[in-house]
Formats: sequence, C-alpha cells, structure tokens
Amino acid sequence: MSQFDTHARRGAIGLKQSSISMVLSIGLLFLPVLAAQDVPSQVLTPPPVRDAQRLKTGVLIYHDLDHGKEMGRGTITIRKLTDSGNYDISNDATFDTDFAGFRSQRWEAVTTSTFEPVSATLAFIRGSDTVPVFNLRYASGRVTGFFVDRNGPSPGTKQPVDASVPANTVDQRIDWAAVLSSNLETGKQFDFNVYDPKTGISRVTGKVGPLEQVQVPAGAFYAYRVIYQMEKAGRTEHYQMLASQDSPRIMLREEFPNGVITELVHVTKLH
Repeated sequence: MSQFDTHARRGAIGLKQSSISMVLSIGLLFLPVLAAQDVPSQVLTPPPVRDAQRLKTGVLIYHDLDHGKEMGRGTITIRKLTDSGNYDISNDATFDTDFAGFRSQRWEAVTTSTFEPVSATLAFIRGSDTVPVFNLRYASGRVTGFFVDRNGPSPGTKQPVDASVPANTVDQRIDWAAVLSSNLETGKQFDFNVYDPKTGISRVTGKVGPLEQVQVPAGAFYAYRVIYQMEKAGRTEHYQMLASQDSPRIMLREEFPNGVITELVHVTKLH
C-alpha cells in the first residue's frame, strides 16, 4: 500500500502508504485499470444502521509515523452540508519526501448521512498546480467519471469509469468513517463493500474489540479497538483502528498493513 493509499484509501487519514501511502490505503496509480468492469453483487449481512451524526465534525489533524519517525501530516475536515444534509469529508496531506514528484495530495468524498456515496475526487498538488487522479459520481447503483492511469511522474492517460456498485457500498476514502458512524459495541461484527477506481469492489469485514484506555498526541481517551480486513484481488489487507468511545466519535489512531501508523494530534472547530 502506498502512503497516499493510506489516506487516498482513507484513504486516511493522512494518506495511505509507500512510506508515502489519512484518510485514505493502494498503489493507486500503478496497477491495471479495473474501473470499467461491472462487478456482481456480493452476499453480505444486512447493512448496519449508519448515522453520520455520530461523527465529530471539525478539523482533525493527524501525523503519520513509520517506525516512530514522522513521515507526513494530514488534515481531515468533516462538515455537514446544510443544503442537502449530506456530509463532506476531505483530506489534505503533506509528505516529508517526494512521491512521484509530489509533496502533497487532496481527496474529498461526499456521502449521505447513511453513507451512500455521492462523489469522490483525488488529486496531487505540486506548488500551485493541481493534478487530478480521479473524479467519481455515484447514482442509481453505478459509478461514473474518470481515472488517470499514469506511470510515475508521466502525465498519464485519462480512462473512463462506468461500473455497477452493489448495495452496502461506501467510497473507499471513508471506510473508516463508515465504521465510526455505526453503533459500535464490543463483539459486534460488520461487513460492507468499498469501491475504488483502481481496484474495483472490495469486501471489508471486521469486529469491534473491548474498550481500552489509549494515549495519542491529542490526549488520553477510552476507545474501541476495531480490527478489520479488506479483501483485494490476490491479497487481503489488515487494519486496526482506535475509535473514541464518546460520541460524536473520532478516529484516534489507525495502523496500516505496511506498518505506517496515523495518530490524532489536534481537533479544532469549523470556522
């Protein structure tokens, strides 16, 4: 997983990993394009009751650590859109070292309050230039838009996206937020789908662990340890997340498959 995957997948909170992988999770630009394929619906348990009002709105600042060394910072902004009632979740991340010639990235995902995806974008930033990676729109069980298939710093080729999206699917940038918005209880199991234009539909399964007291740069909290896995083609990625017990909830810490850790540093209110 690359660092921009770390939060391109959640993305992340910060990023999603290489050592450059928030919010993201995916080697997003360097694999064959699967986006135009239709994917059959998977058999899942009934979808959980998700409510974005369980999320802490505001500006959440994270840092990314690789074996204890800070490798980047990310800011996740969560806001409710007053006109539609949807939620806008965005991430701005900076890298300590260049990744394919870039030092920062931005992703944004819009979702309904029950986490039905509406849209998602991802771009790299170089100075004042914004270089798109993808732009997605979800509606009526399909996702459309474009994805830029590039090799390293090359300009890349814009590829169309037009794929079916099964029920109980969230955009892969905000899988962590979908978990936080659920009714977390120790022992509760969950599964759902995520969509990414590079890897298509992936299944996520997980379980909520017991409460524990944790310390992150933002302070001490009681938190649930959520352990989950994402089934990609040919591999399964394993993650752990610490979710605050108190609501509205915050992602306090996330551990990625490549050893990168994202921790909460500070929370501020929206202006």
